[in-house]
Amino acid sequence: MSDRDSMMFVRYGRSYHLKIETAQDLDRILELNEAHWVATGAPVDTLGCDPVFLSHVDSDRNGRILCYEMKDAIRWLNDVLRDRRGVTDRRTSLRLGAIDTDHEDGKRIHQSASKILKQSGVADADKITLKQVRRIKQKVEGTPVSEAGVVLPEASADPEAKQFLVDVLATVGGAAHPSGKQGVGREQLDKFLSDADAYLAWHARGEIPEGETKTEIMPLGEDTASAFEAFSALRNKVDQYFAQCRAIALDETLARRIGPRDVELDSMDFDDPAVIEQVLKDAPLAKPTVERTLPLDDRTNPYYAERLEEFRTRAVEPALGEPTPMLTEADWRKVEATFGAHQRWLEEKPDDAVEKLGPQKLRTYLNRKYRTAVEALIAESANTAFVLDNIRLTEKLILYQAYMIALANNFVSFPDLYHEERRAMFEMGTLVCDGRRFNMSVKTGDRAAHASVAGTSNMFVIYAEITSRDGKEKLEVAIPVTSGGKGNLCVGKRGLFVDTQGDEWDAKIVQIIENPISLGEALASPFQRIGRALTGKIEAITAQAEKKLDTAATAAVTQVQAAPAPAPAKGGGGLMAGGLLMGGGVAVAALGTALAYITKTLAALDYSTIIIGVVVAVLAVMLPISIVAILKLRRRDLSAILEGSGWAINARMRLSRRQRRFFTQRPRYPAGATGIRRRWWILVVVAAVIAAIIALGVIFDWHRGKAPTTPTPKPAAGAAAAPE
Repeated sequence: MSDRDSMMFVRYGRSYHLKIETAQDLDRILELNEAHWVATGAPVDTLGCDPVFLSHVDSDRNGRILCYEMKDAIRWLNDVLRDRRGVTDRRTSLRLGAIDTDHEDGKRIHQSASKILKQSGVADADKITLKQVRRIKQKVEGTPVSEAGVVLPEASADPEAKQFLVDVLATVGGAAHPSGKQGVGREQLDKFLSDADAYLAWHARGEIPEGETKTEIMPLGEDTASAFEAFSALRNKVDQYFAQCRAIALDETLARRIGPRDVELDSMDFDDPAVIEQVLKDAPLAKPTVERTLPLDDRTNPYYAERLEEFRTRAVEPALGEPTPMLTEADWRKVEATFGAHQRWLEEKPDDAVEKLGPQKLRTYLNRKYRTAVEALIAESANTAFVLDNIRLTEKLILYQAYMIALANNFVSFPDLYHEERRAMFEMGTLVCDGRRFNMSVKTGDRAAHASVAGTSNMFVIYAEITSRDGKEKLEVAIPVTSGGKGNLCVGKRGLFVDTQGDEWDAKIVQIIENPISLGEALASPFQRIGRALTGKIEAITAQAEKKLDTAATAAVTQVQAAPAPAPAKGGGGLMAGGLLMGGGVAVAALGTALAYITKTLAALDYSTIIIGVVVAVLAVMLPISIVAILKLRRRDLSAILEGSGWAINARMRLSRRQRRFFTQRPRYPAGATGIRRRWWILVVVAAVIAAIIALGVIFDWHRGKAPTTPTPKPAAGAAAAPE
């Protein structure tokens, strides 16, 4: 393989990424082992790219793009194009001469593109744009007959057929049409005609033949419907009345149990008309008797007086064929039997919406010509589908030419993530909060699942709920904090989110995964944990001591109230107090001696020796902590943030210094701005403290050098000789 054909890799975030800039680089993806791809799988909904393009790449429509789908897309692109300069240039216009017409799809695309250009009035053009293709696509999708055989009413030039389609939609509903409207498909057509046929068959059973006045189903002729309505209105109350009569015939004492109890009546407000009306509504039609007869005159419950009159005149007397001032239970059973067939017929009524069109119109629609007219329109959908397939194939090629390299650079390699002026496809936007800009964010589906994975990243991660301006759309994003400190970031804090399109969303922090952000926080982290542990222990001990003190105080008060006067104290108490004082004095003396020894020892040392000793002691503690902190910060890994969103990542995505500063920024104030107080005083204070320490050391050494030295006494001359 020549140098020109060899693969080139670039190192980003301590991992190697294939350099993908030309159509030839796409060929190298086909040769590259998947283990060297940065990602091997990605959820489609996390990629900010043309959705039609992504739907074509996701060939199995499972919402994820995998390695084999990426390779298949590249192979198809290579097969259909003979000139791939447009791929390298990422053009959204397709030269007709670049299409390989020897390939079946290429031939269809070339023919479709030529027709589109002709319809657009530029038949002699040598290239076609994505905008032109989509304009024709929208026009074809909006035709009254869709590719799926869904027909809009306006598809028919015949007014009767058009009204037929309108009535079908109004009764059985429709199917979705690409225009966004509802249309009639074969399923809706078959259902409407079937329902109409079933309804007419049922309705025919209830019709009275010519020359007759009644039937079994219509026992009262044309008046049967109104009679059955009056019968049904009181049927349950009449059944209740005769049941109560049968109960009284068995035991007359049961009459006292019919109606509301005395206790219930006592609690009712009979000055309230609504209460009185409810009592009458619940009461029987009349007072039950052992004779089991229901008076149909003014001796009945006034609440049902009007309905009882209709019941008598419309249902009872026509059914019995004679005046009926009193209805016996036997007569009541005859009335029920009279309407039995009519009731069964009504219960068998099809539950169809076509009833509202009426029998006459339904009989007209069962004429064969209506079915034939609509079926002819549906048959036209095959031609529409063929045209649309070719248009979509042309659109697919242009999209692949325009976006394939971009997708490869957000799947096989991630150069855009490490570039300050470009955004990766999976980035959602920028969170503005706490005086900073957090420029890296990814979409999360299940926050709990994402947090469980993102917790392994060793990064400080913010989860924010973002809401669109109109409040109709809500999303959750994960945002790593890569530089600075925690600041005022906390759950519940609000901010502004600006997406990659420049639209603004309301943002609210809903969860935080805490980890050290900077070296200072990493160094302080162990001490903070120790401090929290000690604070917790002290608080626990304090709470326990307070509890014991409260218990002891309560017990003491109880004993004092119950016990006799105490006896005088024994003389031994003074001795004990003296012992305590003596022990305290010894302890103070020991501490004083120790401090004096330490002071004397330090005074005997050089200033530089003291400084070196302190520095060594500090280093002995801080050096291991610093090494651990640095290693932990270096282990921060962006790949876990993406994996939490459903990505399959091969490479570790470490943070570079430039990346850390770009992902989390504290913008400077505009140049030349006035009124901004700079924090120069911090540097002045630090310099003054250092100068003071040095000055104290110098003064300490000077004073020690000026101090008089005590001469060593010499022994006397006589004392040197030994006595004889």
